[in-house]
Amino acid sequence: ARGLDPGETIVALLALGRHFELSQADARGAEDAYLEALELAKRVGDLPSQVELHAAVAQLAAYRADWDQVLRSSDASTEIAEREGLVSKLCAPYALQGLLEWRDGDLDGAERRFREAHGLAEQVGWSELSFQSLYGLALVLRDGGAYRGAVAVLEQAVEVCKRAGLAAQLVQAVALRSVVLALDGRGDEAREAAAECQNLAEPLKYPIGKAAVMEAHGAAARDPEDAVTFLTDAGSLWTELGRPLEAARCGLVAGLRLREHDPARSRHLLDAAGLEWQRLGVAHLAERARTLVDADSR
Repeated sequence: ARGLDPGETIVALLALGRHFELSQADARGAEDAYLEALELAKRVGDLPSQVELHAAVAQLAAYRADWDQVLRSSDASTEIAEREGLVSKLCAPYALQGLLEWRDGDLDGAERRFREAHGLAEQVGWSELSFQSLYGLALVLRDGGAYRGAVAVLEQAVEVCKRAGLAAQLVQAVALRSVVLALDGRGDEAREAAAECQNLAEPLKYPIGKAAVMEAHGAAARDPEDAVTFLTDAGSLWTELGRPLEAARCGLVAGLRLREHDPARSRHLLDAAGLEWQRLGVAHLAERARTLVDADSR
């Protein structure tokens, strides 16, 4: 399409970026595609695409916990959408604002923003953003200890993915459901979800799916030592994929799985997870890890 139709070129580059981002976990390739499309959208004055592409760049930055870039790109997306009255596009920056509020530990504000983004995404039929909003909402509810609420939200996310054919996102939703079920003490259900996650991921051969399956099996494993092995491997793979937030999550869950089995090693893992969450700028999870270490040290 290059040199023939700018609109078609933007659409093709956006699709290419999504492919790199979700199927290949190639953040560099995705960012190159999004930025090329964004420059073209600016050149031809395609404002709706600019909103979506700024948000896409912000989401890539969120994966690597580059919060300054998330804020810049999210603000740019919001400013254009609000200025031009592009209400149907606001769900993308709203979801990013929810993520930033989660990062800041404002769980109530994050919950409101994710619910707002999800409602708008459903109204306009934007399934990818509907999933993204529900996934973010589940993280918020999980961190607030509302595990059953998080599971219910993830079941909604699963339905969105099935309805829209979002294969990569479906694996992630089922994997996180397994993790949250395990945190809620529902081991049998967690293991069922982990097995479902593996069945969904195997035909796809997506790198993100492989990491998600490892994490799900680790969270749900009956044996704590097996859990830590799976979670350590998952954390390493998430790190290789440029997803440090997911890697830190694996470290935190590994520490939790060992609390009764090996308290000393649990404290070591939780302390390391706390330091990593602090480095990543997610203070409320860093504090949670420290609180667990202090409680187990008494």
